[in-house]
Amino acid sequence: MAEIYEAEPIIPPDPREKLRRPVNSNVRAHMGCWEIEETREHIRRLFGDDQLELAKPCLRSVVDRQTYARIHFQDAKAKIDSYTQTTLQNASLFEVSFGDSEAWVDFNIFIREVSAHLTACVQSIHAVPDILAHAIYYSLGLNQAVGALKARDICAGSVLKLLKREPLLNTIASLLDSLVSAEKFTHLAALTNQAKHRSIVFPTLNEDLTGTREKRHIVAFPAFVHDDRTFPQVFADDFIALEY
Repeated sequence: MAEIYEAEPIIPPDPREKLRRPVNSNVRAHMGCWEIEETREHIRRLFGDDQLELAKPCLRSVVDRQTYARIHFQDAKAKIDSYTQTTLQNASLFEVSFGDSEAWVDFNIFIREVSAHLTACVQSIHAVPDILAHAIYYSLGLNQAVGALKARDICAGSVLKLLKREPLLNTIASLLDSLVSAEKFTHLAALTNQAKHRSIVFPTLNEDLTGTREKRHIVAFPAFVHDDRTFPQVFADDFIALEY
């Protein structure tokens, strides 16, 4: 039977995006450039085509989730820049809030569109470690080992435990651990789970009236409580950029 060629889209870099140093820069230092096609070939060589079919969607989704996060992040920033540079160029939030009803309606549409993009962005970032854990699990053929995990139990935490049992896999384990153990990621995970299971942590537009801040308008995620822990207010751009 002829092998089916599966075309995969190539997403070019967004020209609006500035290159950023990742918060977990040690990951890039160890990994360098990840050649996914080479990874696929190793999986096929070591474990066969059936195993490759299990791993391929996970490998691709690791990249896709990061792409989705980038798209939502940049679209949110574009909407914020457009609104603040037009509507708020010569007006204050106070005037918009207590002015005519049309301006107030326009603001509510704007802030909900921004909220939709930022919420989707953090959810995509939050999904990366678990998807990466699936990619690692199937790429190493761990599902073929004794005591393999049930499909529903595969996640960053469970795969990390398996990796730590094998000294030869310590480097991979430390890289995966670095993604989920950072304090900022704990905040991001709480933000995502709060929005998913309870209520959206709705972004607000913060306006500086002192003239001392570089940016007059900044979107913030307000403080919230999740699992009896209080997480402080953070400015969305800086907060997402650290994980993004």
